[in-house]
Amino acid sequence: MNSSMTRRAFLISSGMALAGVLIGRVLTPAQQPKPIRLSMMPAQDVVPVAFAFEQGIFSKHGVNIELVCGGNALERNTAFLSGRLDALAVDLASAVLLLGRQAQGAIAGTVFEPVPDPRNNNNTVRTVAMLTHKFSSYRSLDDVIKSGPKRQITLVQPSDMEYLTDTLLQGKGVKARDVDQYYTGVEDFDKIQLIAQMLGAGTVSVQVAVLPEPHATLTEVVAQANGIEIFTLTDYKGIAVPPSVLFFSRQVLQERGETVRKFFHALRESIAMLNSSSRDFIIDTLIRVGVNVCFPELRGQELKFPEGWRERLRVPYFPLPRALRQDEFDALVNWALGKRYIREKIAFTAATDFRFLG
Repeated sequence: MNSSMTRRAFLISSGMALAGVLIGRVLTPAQQPKPIRLSMMPAQDVVPVAFAFEQGIFSKHGVNIELVCGGNALERNTAFLSGRLDALAVDLASAVLLLGRQAQGAIAGTVFEPVPDPRNNNNTVRTVAMLTHKFSSYRSLDDVIKSGPKRQITLVQPSDMEYLTDTLLQGKGVKARDVDQYYTGVEDFDKIQLIAQMLGAGTVSVQVAVLPEPHATLTEVVAQANGIEIFTLTDYKGIAVPPSVLFFSRQVLQERGETVRKFFHALRESIAMLNSSSRDFIIDTLIRVGVNVCFPELRGQELKFPEGWRERLRVPYFPLPRALRQDEFDALVNWALGKRYIREKIAFTAATDFRFLG
């Protein structure tokens, strides 16, 4: 398989995760009332939202949604703070940091979390992984720790992935004040695609990377097609992964509460449909979303992927949205305080509004 085909496959696959596109590329149902403009992070966490949009479930429930495909934190946060975005589907860390900036918004419910799959012997699929390639000297997480802090782990900072990695390293004896010395941080989720490509190519500049799904699996598949062996250093088993959340502006919650309620009804229907659908149907639908929303210039083109990519993709069981627990919220707040990402404690009751979950 030639390298250009591999790069295109990775781009489209990343499009399935709604990655690599800045605020501005949107798809809006025509001739409907004022939409809720929602930005989604580039990870499988947002699949139920994208699926509901593509399948017309939001429209069926009378909800006009305008999806914004992108992971640039600065642009996303600026747009939300200025009122150009109404809602975000983001990791919990991003929501906490926005609240720390006095954002006029509230967490209205969860959108995704890894849970046991009753269709698959109650196994929980991998949602994030720390990977390395054959040209690095690391074959285990202990190898990374023993080598000392050399900024060898590339990850998004700040993010839930950083929170998980901090927790993991400290659990293995790394002092809290030293963990950042192991990291090369990037600020935006839209850099994940580039990090994954560099890791999959076996570059010296990215020797270890923390990647969410489906990027982790796609990196393995594309690297294999290029003859680069990838090793999993950890898949974070045994560590509670924070749920991703839906963060709505206070104005939308106050003025369009019934629409938000319908949004959650539609999301529940989307999740029920996802969990009862075949893998192929889900994957094909997400490819369409990736192309239509993120890469419209590729519509009508034949898309080619590395051999075995479809079988390797991990399709999780999608749980229904729920109210975030206070202990989950406080854990991220305390972590953000310790990292000096926020300046003061945030009250759970002031940061949440679960009236519309249904």
